[in-house]
Amino acid sequence: MIKDIIRIYEYREMLKTSVRKELRSRYKGSVLGFFWTFLNPLLTLVIFSILFSTVMRVTIPNYSYALFLFVGLVPWTFIASGIQQSTTTIVGNGNLIKKIYFPRVILPLSVTITNLVNMLLTFIIVFIALWFSKVPATVLYVYFPLIILIQTVLVLALAIVLSSVTVYFRDLEHIISILTMAWFYLTPVIYPMDYIPKEYLGIFSLNPMMPIINAYRDVLMFNRLPDFTSLSYVLLFSTALLIVGYYTFNALQKRFAEEI
Repeated sequence: MIKDIIRIYEYREMLKTSVRKELRSRYKGSVLGFFWTFLNPLLTLVIFSILFSTVMRVTIPNYSYALFLFVGLVPWTFIASGIQQSTTTIVGNGNLIKKIYFPRVILPLSVTITNLVNMLLTFIIVFIALWFSKVPATVLYVYFPLIILIQTVLVLALAIVLSSVTVYFRDLEHIISILTMAWFYLTPVIYPMDYIPKEYLGIFSLNPMMPIINAYRDVLMFNRLPDFTSLSYVLLFSTALLIVGYYTFNALQKRFAEEI
């Protein structure tokens, strides 16, 4: 594993180029271009806010529902986009894989970093919204990078596993799309924890994204410490999955060129 990390470092320029290319080409040819990075989550926010605050009347005591939703929606978009794009990154770069040698893991790593950058840029709008809503910035913001790190490990682990397995099982791309939609509604993104029936809370707690979404809201909105116990479990799970994903990827990448 250490050798592979060194090899990735040696190909760091390729990784940087891949991330820059993806960021530039994502909205290439559109009139608004890179502004869609901000507009996509904002438009989704408006739709969900109208639906759930007006029609279904979801309320958050002392806080705007739109702000509550925004803080949860941004990190969710990171993991949803990351895992969905990872299912096509190896197959989509088949010509590159067949022509030149490079550490194949750079491809899912590039997808993860690209979506991480998008999330960080969108969080700029979140912080502006927090400021306009007069939610005070506190010393608890120091935990914000830690939460991002834990989520990034989770996204990378999933991306490595899915990118390699999809090469051999192409239907996984469509299955993941459906599972991601189900996962979204099983994660407290559009509703608070209080809406989960107590008898199902234990099952919901198995969801690794639940502590992450709650941690973002605790630090940025509610001015309270995140649940470090739950975050520790997520980090352990993500690290274990990353290790399993690494060995799975290494075993499967030997026949990538033949299967693509």
